[in-house]
Amino acid sequence: MAYKLKAFLIALVVPFALFAQTQQYSLQEAMDYGIKNNAQILSAALDEQDAQITVNNRIASGLPQIDASLDYQNFFKLPTSLIPAEFFGGEPGQFIPVQFGTEQNMTAQISASQLLFNGAWLVGISAAKEYAALVQKQTRLAETEVKKNVETAYYSVLIAKEFEKVLQKNIENLDAVLFEVTEMQKQGFVEGIDVDRLTISKLTLNGQLENAQRQTQLATNYLKFSMGLDMATNIELTDSIGAMTDVNMVGTNYLSRPEFSILQSTITLNELNVKMNKAMFLPTLVAYGSYSQNAQRNSFDFLDGDQEWFETGLFGLTLSIPVFSGMERKTGLQAAQIDLDQARIQQQLATQGILLEIEKAKTDYINAENDLNVQTQNIALAQRIYDTALIKYREGVGSSLELNSAESTLYQAQGGYVSAMFNMLNAKTALNKSLGYY
Repeated sequence: MAYKLKAFLIALVVPFALFAQTQQYSLQEAMDYGIKNNAQILSAALDEQDAQITVNNRIASGLPQIDASLDYQNFFKLPTSLIPAEFFGGEPGQFIPVQFGTEQNMTAQISASQLLFNGAWLVGISAAKEYAALVQKQTRLAETEVKKNVETAYYSVLIAKEFEKVLQKNIENLDAVLFEVTEMQKQGFVEGIDVDRLTISKLTLNGQLENAQRQTQLATNYLKFSMGLDMATNIELTDSIGAMTDVNMVGTNYLSRPEFSILQSTITLNELNVKMNKAMFLPTLVAYGSYSQNAQRNSFDFLDGDQEWFETGLFGLTLSIPVFSGMERKTGLQAAQIDLDQARIQQQLATQGILLEIEKAKTDYINAENDLNVQTQNIALAQRIYDTALIKYREGVGSSLELNSAESTLYQAQGGYVSAMFNMLNAKTALNKSLGYY
């Protein structure tokens, strides 16, 4: 019985263990996953479908419109009409009530209309198609934002883990020094205050490590959110910081950025809006026709093929000519022209803004790279100072205060290095975006 229970528990637990298996992602794989599963991208895809429906609806409004109807009437009381009595030899001024018609009536009709010319409809189709193209470009812009957010989040996790490693290494080194000083204190070579100072440093580092571990988890959760990944999924990052520092500042055409295409589409839509308002001054031509059969009976025998149905058919054209709209069409055209002029100005401003963004991103990256180089040198110097202070302390020619000061300097240099690395990676992301790499 116990064996069967154990087998059952294993069969129950193993699938969940497999489901919780860690998923590995490189930076490129994380960005690829994000542009397929991020909620912003999924919403943009629905916007594209809606835009295409708008195009189809605009086209459909100019296609043939066909309607069919079947009308049945039962006059259980026939309508009464008054006829002058003098028609039948009666006195003038008098009327005779008579009833005309049949009790059972049925009419079957089919009608159709076709728009032959409408300038606003033709321009409207072009505008709807351009709008659909604009929505697609906005989707691409959303993809660049998702890639940027995923990359930033990916870097945040790597930096957080790097900071954890630094703290862990410091704790291990401090444990070794604390052990030596404790033994020296037992033998009377150093004072107890030296042990206390090192103990305080260890407690501080342990607290910082716990905070760093929570920060790493938070950064990981933000990465999952940016990717559109379930928060319960365990992930592992396969890229290292060392592979992330290179950047190419030439060779990319920033004019390929989706913002430029969106600005051009906005101008095109405003141009079409001007054309549409001009088309409102043109006439509209519609063709229409209908055919019907009518049956009049005194009994319900409409399915009797021997009974006669009376036919009616017509064809016509309607030409609608706009004459005067109280200046509404004119003011509409003026407003559309103003919108077009404003869109062109916005394009010029945005172009200059993007060029300025690129120059700023290049400057920020160069400064961040320079700062990282300085911090790299600082951490090497701080390490040498600490090693020298530790040797002097062990040999009895250095004080614990000197060692503690060197230790603080080293920790500050390590923190500055990690911060500089994070700033440099963020500057790289901003530069890549400004140059149109995404």
